[in-house]
Amino acid sequence: MGSSSINDTFYLPLSDDKIVLSPLIESHIQQMRRLSGDSDIWTWYTEDLTNPDDLTNWMTKCLIESEKGEKMSYAVVLKETSEVIGATSYGHIDWEEKGIEIGWTWLGADYIGQGVNKHMKFLMLTHAFEAMEIERLELRTDEKNLRSRKAMEKIGAKHDGTLRSHRSTQGGRRRNTVVYSILKSEWLNIRKTIFGDF
Repeated sequence: MGSSSINDTFYLPLSDDKIVLSPLIESHIQQMRRLSGDSDIWTWYTEDLTNPDDLTNWMTKCLIESEKGEKMSYAVVLKETSEVIGATSYGHIDWEEKGIEIGWTWLGADYIGQGVNKHMKFLMLTHAFEAMEIERLELRTDEKNLRSRKAMEKIGAKHDGTLRSHRSTQGGRRRNTVVYSILKSEWLNIRKTIFGDF
């Protein structure tokens, strides 16, 4: 696990012509509260964060973990309006083995299916492989979350396997977690063929 000082070297704003991934601060969390009310956002989350106070508590945990160097959490900001529209994180950071996971991602209901996720993943993949020099990047989701699985496959991630009865979820259901990955050796081809217009 990396230290805060190493984390701080790479915990920087990431941006393109559509969005900015801004390192999470408390004022972002306050802006996020207005987005939490649509329960459809949280269908595949392990927790139901429809209540703004629950979202605040959950995002505050992400902020604390980021301050400790255990995670790197970002607010997703729409560049045109400076509006906070969601969040995402790097986690399970292993500097020694050069591994990392992208996850803990959500968007306000109005921005789902609008292409924002692809911009987010392009920025995070580029930063991970080209700045942080990560060798292996993981993405995980509920086995039943077909939308998320398809999104992972569309950015070139390969299915590594399934962790059975891996996490408890809303209502007490135990989910199977599917694991996808992208390797550094695969990134240049993925960048050219999948993100060529970015």
